[in-house]
Amino acid sequence: MLWSSRRAFLISVAALAGCGFQPAYDTQGMRGLYGQISYSEPTDQNMFHLRQQLEQRLGASATGQYRLDYSIETQTERAAVAFDGQAFRQQIHGEVTYILTQNDRAKVILSGKRSTFVGYASTGTTTATLASERDANRRLMIQLADLVVTDILIKMQSVQP
Repeated sequence: MLWSSRRAFLISVAALAGCGFQPAYDTQGMRGLYGQISYSEPTDQNMFHLRQQLEQRLGASATGQYRLDYSIETQTERAAVAFDGQAFRQQIHGEVTYILTQNDRAKVILSGKRSTFVGYASTGTTTATLASERDANRRLMIQLADLVVTDILIKMQSVQP
């Protein structure tokens, strides 16, 4: 029984090696992007949190070889509404549009648009609701940044800067 498990494992490893399997988050997949990107200046709290997460995942450089410009749109809507019209939960929908350019030639390398949403409870005191909303916005920016990073990693596999 043990030998058959080991044999199956070795066969699957050999099959993955033979098919050209390459991890998506391998540093070679980033093609020199880490620490080579400068970012748009944040103009509000959401842009600040998005940039902070992007810098954490992709690194930052004031004089990087690439520049990542982005814009964010958010929209809040009521999700769980009582009979009297009071909302118990809110959803924030967010969308980020980004453009990665090469600084020396001002050449657009890639661009894209990603969206997602988060929810938060809007019951309780005003202070609790505001704290929940701030936390939801921060979580939304983290999710959007992760989607942008994933998009860049995938698209850079096929783009030659």
